[in-house]
Amino acid sequence: MKTMLLTLFILSNFLYQPSPHSETNQSATATEISSPKLEYPDNQRKSFVEVDAFYKKLDKDIYEEYKNATFSMRKKVSFKEVPDVELTFKIKTKLDNKKMNPIDSTIHPNRQVYFLASFHQNEKEEFHKYVVIDAETKTVLLKGNHYHLYENPYK
Repeated sequence: MKTMLLTLFILSNFLYQPSPHSETNQSATATEISSPKLEYPDNQRKSFVEVDAFYKKLDKDIYEEYKNATFSMRKKVSFKEVPDVELTFKIKTKLDNKKMNPIDSTIHPNRQVYFLASFHQNEKEEFHKYVVIDAETKTVLLKGNHYHLYENPYK
């Protein structure tokens, strides 16, 4: 009886041991998940031109503030701050009060970017636009615009 139990114990340990190959695959997968390859890594320690100098040199086909803009905004921020800055722009121009959620796993949260936004309003219409440009590569990461008719509450 003891021999049979001992044999079962040894066989169960032998049969239920994870193979070294499967452990290696699991740890490699965990490493890949925890540190994905970033297309835009952290560059917070690098120095870039101030936002006004950047805007002056920017190709106007990429972005140009509205002529006679009612309000414009230029900021150099980290990518994680973009939703807050964009929300400030929306609130100041009375567009709405919803914060964007720029989920992009290829951009490090501390990546430096330029946030440029412009607003124009006349008696009939309102125009909003913004662009987020990577400070290092000068690549457009996000952009958006909005148009709607304006009803003057004081008429």
